[in-house]
Amino acid sequence: MVEFLAELDHLQFADTRAENHKRIHGLLSFTTVVYSKDFPLLELQALSFARFVDPDQVGSIRVIMNDVDEPALRAMVEPILASYGPLRPKVEVLSGDDVLLAPGQCARRSISDRILVENRYRIPGARKGGWRGNNGYRTQQVLKLGSARAASTENIVILDTKNLFLRPFQEAEFFSDSGAARIPFIGVNSDYHRRWLEQSFDALGASIPETDGIQTTNFATPYPVRRSLILNLLQEINARHGSVQSLFASRRRPSEFMLLNAFCLKSEAGFAPWFEPSGNTSIGLWPSFSAQKLTDELSRLDDPETLTLGLHNRALYKLPADIRNRVFHELESRGICDRSIAEAALNRTAALTGQVEVGG
Repeated sequence: MVEFLAELDHLQFADTRAENHKRIHGLLSFTTVVYSKDFPLLELQALSFARFVDPDQVGSIRVIMNDVDEPALRAMVEPILASYGPLRPKVEVLSGDDVLLAPGQCARRSISDRILVENRYRIPGARKGGWRGNNGYRTQQVLKLGSARAASTENIVILDTKNLFLRPFQEAEFFSDSGAARIPFIGVNSDYHRRWLEQSFDALGASIPETDGIQTTNFATPYPVRRSLILNLLQEINARHGSVQSLFASRRRPSEFMLLNAFCLKSEAGFAPWFEPSGNTSIGLWPSFSAQKLTDELSRLDDPETLTLGLHNRALYKLPADIRNRVFHELESRGICDRSIAEAALNRTAALTGQVEVGG
């Protein structure tokens, strides 16, 4: 009997430990950084969450504002949150300050650095549209890294507002049993990719390797990544530059995802603890694509493995009407939203970015 009770205690402890592991590692935290010129797309993303994402899969959803006028952006974002449906209790809207300026998030910085970065909005002629008056494109990258500080679980998926889920999924599609994030790897074949990687090595004080033979993770969203990797990277950036926002406000030009790659590549362990290659299940539509390239990308909607669609309105409006109609039909047939809702969100974004409407 004593042996039986001891074994029972052991099993109960193991079950508790397994449950704790599942609670911490078996849930996903999602992050979307929202800018005032693309916030209407958040509604479509939220509707895709409500349609396909099981609340039991989610630890947290953080919507982080990237705007010089956060109160105005918050007022526009708050009404959208009901579109998350049963996931609404998991959603929290955060200020950029919450992930960049809280105690312990910055190391020692000069007064001039603090003025030029954190108080840029007060400088006549220097004010931009992003967080605290900084460049919105650069602070978008800063906030993606800073968002790890607010995640509630180890496994994070970073999104842009344009990313929509097209079907249900399991955690294993984003993270392996070992904990490595599963993501497509690509060669360094473009000048901008090479510059991002070289600048990232430089920012971390590492010697720059020959990049022609290197493979890195891709740099598109959804981007699965472990929280501890980002926090380790941020700790090194703080030690070298004072803060991640100071690094991105400097003359250096790394990128958020290539910094993660450089951090892995300069270590003895390399990618193995953090990333492993996987197939590409995401459709990405970029404004720089030709009409034919956009059409070819959208043909992947026929592949049942395709998980997400990057619905960038500046790319969508370039499509022929019949292909554009296909996109709206897909959103309707998959139960995400009616065509009228999708068109309204895209046209509101088009108006904010100075593009033409996408109806027709």
